[in-house]
Amino acid sequence: MENTQVQKIKDKPPLIAPAKFNIILIMMSSSMLFAAFLSAFMVHQPDAKAKETWTYFDLPVFFLVSLVIAALSSVTMVLAKRAGAADELGKLKTFIFATLMLGLAFCVSQYLGWQQLVEMGLTFVNPRPEDISASYVWVITVVHVVHVLGGIILLFIALVKSFKMQIHKKQMTFLSVTNTYWHFVGFLWFILYLFLYFAR
Repeated sequence: MENTQVQKIKDKPPLIAPAKFNIILIMMSSSMLFAAFLSAFMVHQPDAKAKETWTYFDLPVFFLVSLVIAALSSVTMVLAKRAGAADELGKLKTFIFATLMLGLAFCVSQYLGWQQLVEMGLTFVNPRPEDISASYVWVITVVHVVHVLGGIILLFIALVKSFKMQIHKKQMTFLSVTNTYWHFVGFLWFILYLFLYFAR
């Protein structure tokens, strides 16, 4: 009887799945990283303005396009999760694939935005070394795209799992993790874009 009780204690499921816990830690770390970038921006900008070493410029229009794409991909991600929970496996594959394509489109739009920066003469290393106003935009956007690429990898794995019938209403952990992370990077871009737009 005592052994049975011990076994039940050992078999008790964790309060949160390890995969979900790991993704929460990753999101917390990423949030702190970007908070550090934005804090450095806000601290440096007033001093640079006073020394006239800060360049004012409009954000590339493709960064706004990225915002629209991110919003659309969040919608398709929600639809994918709903399809999985309802065991609509055909729709599940379609919406995961659509989200994956939108994720790739997001990266392309960011690349086109970087090209626009270069065309405006706003490279990572400014001809005036003391002017690093554009450098902040480069660092923030590039690091964010790295995070998006992580989400694209998760989406690709989710797509493969969906074809192998490894995602369904009784097995939603991986899709749930992917959903959480994808919404995170999308919301993160929303915050970053608004910050850069109003603070530049």
